[in-house]
Order: sequence, then structure tokens, then C-alpha cells
Amino acid sequence: MLDRRRGKWARFGTAMLFSDRLSEQEMLEAKGTNREALLDSLLNDFQNAFPDLTFELGLDFPVINAQALALADKRVVKIYGGLALHPKLGAESLTFITLHEAGHHLARGCRSKRDRSLACECASDYWAVTVGANKLLQKSGRRLQLRAALEELDQVMSSGQASKHGYTKEDRYTKKASTSGCWAREWSLRSRALFERTRPPMIEGFCITYI
Repeated sequence: MLDRRRGKWARFGTAMLFSDRLSEQEMLEAKGTNREALLDSLLNDFQNAFPDLTFELGLDFPVINAQALALADKRVVKIYGGLALHPKLGAESLTFITLHEAGHHLARGCRSKRDRSLACECASDYWAVTVGANKLLQKSGRRLQLRAALEELDQVMSSGQASKHGYTKEDRYTKKASTSGCWAREWSLRSRALFERTRPPMIEGFCITYI
């Protein structure tokens, strides 16, 4: 889960992405555009690519949030209105976020400490930009433009992350991400690991999990 206030992905209960809420005016403005058509197309592509999962929209909920839910009878990825309608998040970041959530259900590797049926954060990340992105392209024709997705997400992350760690938005993706540990601690590490498709740690219990 992505927590903008702490500059990292984190889970709160079953929530994948959490920060603030969109205002009522922002929600209305987004619904007045062609946004809902984009969302319908996106989720239709995901449903075709991953038919064993259920993808749902909750547009009336303003929280900037998405969830991977392991229920008794189905596995759900749910995207709430504050995220789906966020003016700074476009098709690319929404594609990545939805892939990440699907990865909690489908990725192999380290598991969540709270729910063994779900993969940890970095395992879900790696699946999203490798196996998941490839399958989405093959089954639906939708291609994940990873650099664009990360640049969109940069806009809603903690504003001090890049400068704090000595990286600019231009050179961040050319720096080497550490392969010695989980990168879910902070967005600067996570974005580089994603861009470079760094393999996640495989030692059980080593990864950070927020689920």
C-alpha cells in the first residue's frame, strides 16, 4: 500500500493505498470528464487478463485507496473513488496500482505476516512489473508504461523524498536499488527497484509487510 504521508507503501487492515480524501468538488469535476470510460476500459482489460480475480470500483467513496481482499468465496481488487478519480493519477499509475493489488493475490514469494494467502509488498511489486504486466499485455493489449506510472505516482508521494535521499526526478531511475533488503520502507527505494525490476528478497519473514 502507498502511504503518501509516510512516503511508502503500507497497509491499513486490508487497504493497499491510503492517504487523504478527494474533496466533493474534485470528485464532481473528475466525473464530469471521460474518466469513467477510462476506468471501465481499464477494469475490463484486467478482468479479461485475470479472470480468477474480481475487480470492483467504489466511485462514491472519496478515500484515496485500493484493496486486495481475500474473501471466503472470491479474491477481490477494489479501487475507491478518491484514487480512481484522482486528478494527478492517470491511466499508467492506475494500471500499475491495479497490477500491484492483483500481485498480492497472484505473486509467489514472501507472504504477508497477517494473511498467508496474500503476497508481501515487494513480491507484489515485482510480479506487477514482470509477470503481471506481460500477461496484461498478452491478454488485453494494454501495455504498462512504467516510467510514466512512476512519474505520476511521484506527484502524490511525500514531496521531500527525492531531495532527502539525494536523487532528482531525472536521475532517480538510473541509480542502483539495493538488492540486500526489502525496498518497501520508502518511495525513493521502491521507485528505483520497480524501474529496474529488482528481484525481491526471498527469505521468509525478511520482507516488510503491511497487510
